[in-house]
This record gives sequence, structure tokens and C-alpha cells, in this order.
Amino acid sequence: MKVYYDARWILVENRFDGISRYSHELAWALAEQSDIEPVWIVYDQRQLAKLPAGEHVLVTSPYNQLAELFVPLRLNRHGAKLVYSPFFLMGTLGKRYKLVLTIHDLIYFTHRTPPQWYKWYERLAFWLFHTTYWPLRWQLNSADVVATVSNTARNELIKAHATKRDIVVVPNAVNSELFSDTTPRQHATMDGVVFMGAFTPYKNVECLIDAAAIVPDVTLHLCGKLPPARRPEIEARIAKRGIASRVVLYDGATDDQYRAALAQARCAMSASKLEGFGLPLIEAQQAGVPFGAADTAIFREVGGDSVLFFDPDSPEQAADIMCKFADPIVSHDYIDRGFKNAARYTWANSASVAVSICQRLS
Repeated sequence: MKVYYDARWILVENRFDGISRYSHELAWALAEQSDIEPVWIVYDQRQLAKLPAGEHVLVTSPYNQLAELFVPLRLNRHGAKLVYSPFFLMGTLGKRYKLVLTIHDLIYFTHRTPPQWYKWYERLAFWLFHTTYWPLRWQLNSADVVATVSNTARNELIKAHATKRDIVVVPNAVNSELFSDTTPRQHATMDGVVFMGAFTPYKNVECLIDAAAIVPDVTLHLCGKLPPARRPEIEARIAKRGIASRVVLYDGATDDQYRAALAQARCAMSASKLEGFGLPLIEAQQAGVPFGAADTAIFREVGGDSVLFFDPDSPEQAADIMCKFADPIVSHDYIDRGFKNAARYTWANSASVAVSICQRLS
């Protein structure tokens, strides 16, 4: 079964973002499945260096919205019968093939502020798209099956009447090689608290900054990419809390830096109020680091009883979590729980679900 896989969301220069890493890891997992033969859809030859060897078709960038209208014609001419996209923004007009589109969450329909690093016209288009559900509904209904990454996201799609198509969960996961070093460490004796994620307002990193100010013996590692527009207010809050010497701003940690931060961490935490999956939770647990999370539906789904939860509007509760993980008994307990929980999420399992979708459509 030949499946055309849209690998155009794999970044070629920057560190993987969420969509890029999902696209990359699912591509490799699909290539290991015996039931399908992937054909990579790319727009830059450099993307092929990050993909398994195989046939490919070169089309235009998905960021070129006008050119995207003609991508289905290109795939039709190439003989595509089945296309799988790890994201939902893909041209569909005139397609003569079965199509799977993936939507990771509905966050920006709740939080409509565009990413601050977008150009002004991109911000305008972004805002207009998310002011109503009808463009999303039209796009998703152009597919034959819609995939998403969690049951929480699936329930939100159903509640929003986002599509008439079947919605199937193809979960996120972590590459086992990314955190293969599981050397036992006494994390309870360490002072690091790691946050991995963007600095968009709904990620609520301010709660962790305020919590770190309450706990004098921790150092907060902020590993996400810090956009220039957000830097002044983040730095001002850190200075106001008097903890500049206890905050490490990586401005986009590399994988090596991220692993090193986790290796020296008491815990990892997220106060995010909106998530489609919450991948840093699984990453930390696979690395053998206990995790504290905002008490939200998605973190409850992904973390279950392997996580300590706190009210994301309460820095005091977040600070209490930081202190609890300094107890060796609590720390070891949640490290063990974390390993068991992370084992539920593998790319092989996710690829198996994706293949079953393709088999049904073919």
C-alpha cells in the first residue's frame, strides 16, 4: 500500500517544534511498518536528509497559501491514491485521492492571539481564520478521516462540531533514543525545575516564575524559544521577583541542553492551561524525572496518577509541588510511576493506528 506522507512540516534549520517533531517521528515509525510504502511529500530537498530513504515528490511550501491550491493537482498527476498529512493545513481542491488530515488541538479558537513572531499579514490571516469555525469545518470535511493526538482533543472537536468525518486518535509519543540514558539519579537532592514549551500566554510560564520566587532553593530552567516580543515582560517579571540569578533562559534549548537540564532537575513542570497533548510530560518521565502539571483535562488524560497536579492560577500550589519533589520517597515513587506511564506512548503504537486508518481507506 503506497501512502503519500506530507513531510513538509519538518523544519530544516531550527530545532523541532511540536508539529515538526510529530511529523518527523511518525514518518520514521510508518517507514518501519511492513504494510505500507511511504512516498515523502517535501518542498525542500534538505527535508529528505531527515527522512528514511524512499520515493519522494517535490511540491511547494505549505506556507505559500496561493501555491497550496495547486498541490492536489500535482499529487493527482503523480498518481497518489492515499495521502496522510500530520497537519490539517493542506490544499484539497480537486484532489482525486483519499486524504487523512491531522488536527492537534483547538487552542487558537480559544486563545486567538496570533504568535507574536508572525509577520503582520500572517497575524491578520491567523486571527481571521480563528474567529469562526466554518473555515476549519470546511477544511476538515474535505478529508476522508480526521486524526488527532488525544481523547481530550477528540472530545473538543466533537463538542465544537468541527467535522462530520470520523475522528481517530493517533497519539503523540517520544523517540526512545532521545532520552535513552535512564541512569538512576537522586533527583530529590537537585535544585533544577525544568519548563519546556513556548512562551505564548496560555502556557502560563508566569505561574512557574512566581512559584520559583517562593521556593528559595530551586533554579528555574526555561528551555523554550523566547520571542523578542515576549522577552521584556518575562525578564521584567523575573527581575521583579528577584530571582534573576536563579533562572536560566535558554531561548530555544537544543536536545543536548534539554537532556542536560533534565539530568540535573528535581522535577519538570508545566502550568499550561491549554494543550493538545502535553509532550514535555512524557519526555520528562521517559528521562526519569518526576512531573508536576496544571490540573487540566489533557494532563489528567496523559499523566493520570503518575503526576502531581496543581491549580494553574496558584503559584503557591506550584511551589508546594516543587517542595514535595525534594522528598526522596515522593520523588522515587513518581519516577517509577512516570516510567510506567511513558511506556504507554510509543511511535510504533501510533504508526500502527495510522496504518489501520490507511488500510480502511484503501
